[in-house]
Amino acid sequence: MVATQLNPMQLNVLSLMSYIDTEQEQQELQNILLTYYRNKADKLLLQFQSEHNISQQILDDWANQHERIPY
Repeated sequence: MVATQLNPMQLNVLSLMSYIDTEQEQQELQNILLTYYRNKADKLLLQFQSEHNISQQILDDWANQHERIPY
């Protein structure tokens, strides 16, 4: 396995982790981070939809589409 060097922001987040004392605090921080990245992904998806004129119906169709490779 190859070691990866952490960037300054990752080191900062890691140092903040030292203040977490309980499982509940860890879960709360995890939820905050997940919410942040979910909102960021939602924003990018809306931007992509707008730029490419993709409706919610098209996204729903893609989500339910089954393209199987014949063997």
